[in-house]
Amino acid sequence: MELSFLMFALIGVIIGILSSMFGFGGGFVVVPILFAFLPDSIPSEYLMHTAIGTSLAVMIINSFNSTYNHAKKGNVTWSVFKLLVGYISIGSLIGGMLAVYIDSDFLRFAFIGLLIYVLVSNIFKKSFTREIDDQSFHMPKQSSASFIGIGIGFLSTLLGIGGSTMTIPYLRNRGMRMIHSVALATPLGLPIAIVGTFTYLITGRQIDTMPSSTLGFIYLPALIGFTIGGFVGVPIGRSWAQKLSDKLFSKIYLILLLIVVIMMIIS
Repeated sequence: MELSFLMFALIGVIIGILSSMFGFGGGFVVVPILFAFLPDSIPSEYLMHTAIGTSLAVMIINSFNSTYNHAKKGNVTWSVFKLLVGYISIGSLIGGMLAVYIDSDFLRFAFIGLLIYVLVSNIFKKSFTREIDDQSFHMPKQSSASFIGIGIGFLSTLLGIGGSTMTIPYLRNRGMRMIHSVALATPLGLPIAIVGTFTYLITGRQIDTMPSSTLGFIYLPALIGFTIGGFVGVPIGRSWAQKLSDKLFSKIYLILLLIVVIMMIIS
C-alpha cells in the first residue's frame, strides 16, 4: 500500500508535534511507517535504508524548526550544546559512512533492540521519572562528553533515530528537566541529520535500481509531505511541552518509546 501525499502531510503534523515535544526528530514515526508503506518500486533490500534516509532528511527541517521555537522560550542550554555537538558530529560521520554496508534486516533488528534497551533500562531508573528542579543539573566532564557524544552520533546516524533516545536519558540522569532535555535534543540532532542525510543521498545514488521518486535513499513524496505537516505541528508541540509537569513529561516519553517498539515489531 502506498500512502497518499495528503496522508504524509497529516502524519507530518504528528511528527512535528513529537519533534518539539519529545525531541523525536522523525525517526520514531517515519522509520516504522515508511518501512511498512514504501512503494513496491523500491527494492526490498533497500527498504530500511530508504526509511532511514528519509527520516534523517525530515529531521533537518524539524530540528531547525523545533530549535527556533524552543530557543524563543529560553529552553535551550547552549553551554551543553557547545560541549556535545562536535563529538556527536564525529560519531555521525562514522555511522553514515558504515550504514550502506550493513544489511537492511540487521538495521531493523538493531533499531528494535536499541529501543527496548532504552525503554527497559529507564523504566527501572527512578531518577528518570522523578520531579527535577532547575538547579539539579550537573555539567558533564569533557571525557564523558566525548565518549557519549561520539556514541550518540554513531548509533543515531546508523539507525536514523535522531539521537533523542540517548541524549534525553543521558541529560535526564544528570539532573536536567525534561523541557530542557528535549530542547537540547533537537539542535544536537542536527549534525546527525545533516551528515546522515548527505551520506544516504550519495550512497543511494549509486544504486541503479532505485526509482525516480527517490533522491538516493530519500523518498521525496514522504519528505515533502512530512515537512509541510511539520511546520503546523512543531509550534503545537512546543506549546504543549511548556505546560506539562516534569514528572508527567518523563512518563509520557517512556510510554511513547513503548508504542514505537510495538509498531516496529508489528511492521
